[in-house]
Amino acid sequence: MSATVLVPTYLAKTGYEVLQQAGLNIIEVPNVDNATLLKYQDEVAGAIMGVSPIDDQTYAQMKQLKILARIGVGFDSLNPVEAAKHGIMVTITPHSNAISVAESTIGALLNLSKDLPQRTALMRAGKWREANQAQGHDIDGKVIGIIGYGRIGHEVEKRAAALGIRVLINNGNRPKVPEIGAPVALDELLEKSDYITLSTRVTDETTHLINATTLAKMKDTASIINFGHGALVDTDALIEALKTGVIHSAALDVFEEEPLPTSSELYKLDNVLLSPHIGGGTIEAMDRGSWGAATEVVRVLAGQEPRWAVRR
Repeated sequence: MSATVLVPTYLAKTGYEVLQQAGLNIIEVPNVDNATLLKYQDEVAGAIMGVSPIDDQTYAQMKQLKILARIGVGFDSLNPVEAAKHGIMVTITPHSNAISVAESTIGALLNLSKDLPQRTALMRAGKWREANQAQGHDIDGKVIGIIGYGRIGHEVEKRAAALGIRVLINNGNRPKVPEIGAPVALDELLEKSDYITLSTRVTDETTHLINATTLAKMKDTASIINFGHGALVDTDALIEALKTGVIHSAALDVFEEEPLPTSSELYKLDNVLLSPHIGGGTIEAMDRGSWGAATEVVRVLAGQEPRWAVRR
């Protein structure tokens, strides 16, 4: 093949090798976004994407583009329906980062269980004695509520159970029998869980699933962990709940607006663990995602059906 593919500089070697072996012309850019796509609109047949959003108007201007291959699972930044109108496929790599996100989720849970964000803040303020006297909790015997039982939810379930945590699962209206955890209604999960993790899709029904009403149903000792999608949480309602003691703490890796604005009150709260959308960002996940995205590009440009196309 002699087609041209646009790739980000962070594409792993596993992805480059797939594209090179297929004989594709590779153009490397710092980031694949609207500007770079339009710069090469007359020649690019495929592009490997990160999380940069693509405007609907861009799809119509791409003369040769056949595929946007996303490294990772989420596709909030892309519009598969609009892309399809212009003959462009959108694909994901669903197996690439489930383990990485699950490990990050459990790591955050362990941090919150020992009140490490609060203790760190006290130490930075020179308050050793106060930090030393604060008490956290064991996680053995506690309850985790997992909202969304896809690949990530399943991996979180396995790791939590291995640590002695009791698992509750809510998968919305998609019936799926959990491997370990007990399936429960959302209200029961909210009321009984010590830790609540979010790994469900963003839909009209799940946007702001965590809001003032659902937060009020949780224990005042509960913690929210979101390594899924920022849109699942009403940020203003969460901030108010954290400030007033409606819930105990939170760990957030994704946000309604990214990058998180420097003016956000979240930065000022010592009961919040913040990270910049890196839950799935491990070397191993990038290796898997790069290989998967590159493989999808090669398949589509060879006239074959992709394995992981997004149809909606």
